[in-house]
Amino acid sequence: MKKICLLSSIYMVIFIAFTGCAQKSVTENNFTKWVNDSKPISALKDYVQTVTDEKSKDFIPAKDRIAVFDLDGTLYCETFPIYGEWILFSDYVLNSPDYKAPKKLLSVAQELSQIKKASDIPSHMEQTHIHAHAQAFAGMPIEDYINVVNAFKETKAEGFNQMTRGNAFYLPMLEVVEYLLKNEFIVYICSGTNRFTVRALIQGVIDIPPRQVIGTDFTIVASGQGNEMDMHYNYTEEDVLLMGDTVITKNVKMSKVAQLEQELGQKPVLVFGNSTGDVPMAVYAQENNPYLTKVFFLLCDDNQREHGNKSKAQKIADICAQKKWETISMTNDWTTIYGDDVTINQ
Repeated sequence: MKKICLLSSIYMVIFIAFTGCAQKSVTENNFTKWVNDSKPISALKDYVQTVTDEKSKDFIPAKDRIAVFDLDGTLYCETFPIYGEWILFSDYVLNSPDYKAPKKLLSVAQELSQIKKASDIPSHMEQTHIHAHAQAFAGMPIEDYINVVNAFKETKAEGFNQMTRGNAFYLPMLEVVEYLLKNEFIVYICSGTNRFTVRALIQGVIDIPPRQVIGTDFTIVASGQGNEMDMHYNYTEEDVLLMGDTVITKNVKMSKVAQLEQELGQKPVLVFGNSTGDVPMAVYAQENNPYLTKVFFLLCDDNQREHGNKSKAQKIADICAQKKWETISMTNDWTTIYGDDVTINQ
């Protein structure tokens, strides 16, 4: 009897040790791109360990562990000298041998190409570009548009050495995404960039399905549709889906809130952003949420390894201090941004 009890005790110890190690390997992550005493990483780990612990009063079932990330400036190089999607548009309009742009679009592309720093971006450009972008690619099969984005990914990232547009992701933030996925979080990207652009951009980098990408949307039409309204046209086997010429939603600020409400049907519990355009979705996530929530904002405060913006970083830091949100400092929390071989040129 004693022998049986002893064996049972041994098996129980082995079981506890094994399951404990298994849980540890899931909940912990090698954050090799972060400083050892990073406060936001400690805050993130504490949060994740709390909400994944079934014994915790703040436990969140895996089906409700939704984390939402902005793209530009949160996961991906934002503005040097302008947004990547603006450069994609400008390059296509000015340099594509297969496209003859009308004067209006040429004018927009030329204006964009002359901007040398983010502070020179005119206030009208966000609206001007998005409508011009839709018109420039209108009538193009979606598959061909994806190919345009893929070609763009191979081009050199202006302002940096040893980096292409396809590699311009913040390596520390990719570790955060990986950590959350390991802990059974459902990761969404909610971006002001076109939805198809984002899907192509993250392919092979961030392991989430296309349906978990929310972005700016243009109309989509069938190749045989002509001027017939969607509600009257019947899609056929011969049809090909084409990019439309009309902007449905520019996914910034309140639009992000509306898109999340429509597409998710519930609130996220984690939000990562970097600008005032992301503040509304963070406020939305925390307001009357049945689960414990956490918000992180990235500060573009590094001028040595990135083309930072100290004034913007301080503005966001002030908002976060007021709302008790976590901040991530490029300068103080990261050991690298794009990899040690990538440097900036002025």
